[in-house]
Amino acid sequence: MTEVGALYAEGRQRLTGLVGGLRPEAGATPVSTCPAWTVKDVLAHLTGVCADILAGNVAGVATDPWTAAQVAGRRKRTLDEIVEEWSDVAAQVEAFADNFPGRTGAQWVTDLTTHEHDIRCALRRPGARQSEGVQVGADFLVTAGFDAGLSARGLGPLEVRAGNRSWIAGGREVPSVDEGVFNALMSIDDPAPPPALPVGTLEASPFELMRALTGRRSRPQIARMTWTVDPEPYLPAFEFGPFHTSPTDIEE
Repeated sequence: MTEVGALYAEGRQRLTGLVGGLRPEAGATPVSTCPAWTVKDVLAHLTGVCADILAGNVAGVATDPWTAAQVAGRRKRTLDEIVEEWSDVAAQVEAFADNFPGRTGAQWVTDLTTHEHDIRCALRRPGARQSEGVQVGADFLVTAGFDAGLSARGLGPLEVRAGNRSWIAGGREVPSVDEGVFNALMSIDDPAPPPALPVGTLEASPFELMRALTGRRSRPQIARMTWTVDPEPYLPAFEFGPFHTSPTDIEE
C-alpha cells in the first residue's frame, strides 16, 4: 500500500471502528460542523469521494454540487451499507494514492481527517487529535489555503507555528481565494518561500489550527489563539476555497 494510502486507511479504519457499534438511528445524528448533514451523510460523502475517484468523476471536485450528489445518491442506504461500500472503494483508491498529482493526496487525507473530527464532535467521542492525519491537514491547509488567503488580501507574511512545525505564509501574488484558485494550488508540490520576512506569529496546536482553517472555529475563537500581532486584520484570511469561519463558537 502507498504511503498516502496507508495514512488514509489508518484514518478510515479508526472512523469505521468508531461508528461500527452505533445503533442505526445514530446515523441520523446532526453534525453541527456540517450543518446540512447527519453522521450518515458525512460517511456518504467520504464514500462518494472514493467512488468518484475510481469512476474518474472529478469535475467540480470539492464543490458543493459535487459533494451534494455523493450524499443524495446514498440517501436511501443504511449506515452499514455505506460503510461497507466505503471499505470496498477506499481500499482500491488507497492502493494507488501515491500516483495522485501534486498535493491531491494530502487534500484527500485532510478531507477524511476533517470529517473524522466532525463525526467525533457530533457523537461526543473526541480522540486522535495528534494523529498523522492532523499533522498532514495542518500543513496542507496552511500552505495551500491560508497562504493564499493572506496573500490575496495583502496580509502577512506571517509565521505560523503548530507543534514542532512552522511555516511562513502570505506575501505572494494571488488574485483571489475562490474554489478555482484553491484547487489549482493542489497541483503545486512544494511552494516557494515568500519573498519577505514575517511581520508576526500565530501559534496553536496542530488540531486547533486544522479545525480553524476548515471553518470549524469562529472568528472570536481564532482571535484567542496566540498572536504577536493584532489578529483582527487576519481573520478574513481563514476563509478560502470552500471554507468559511463558523458563525458561532464550536466546542469539542
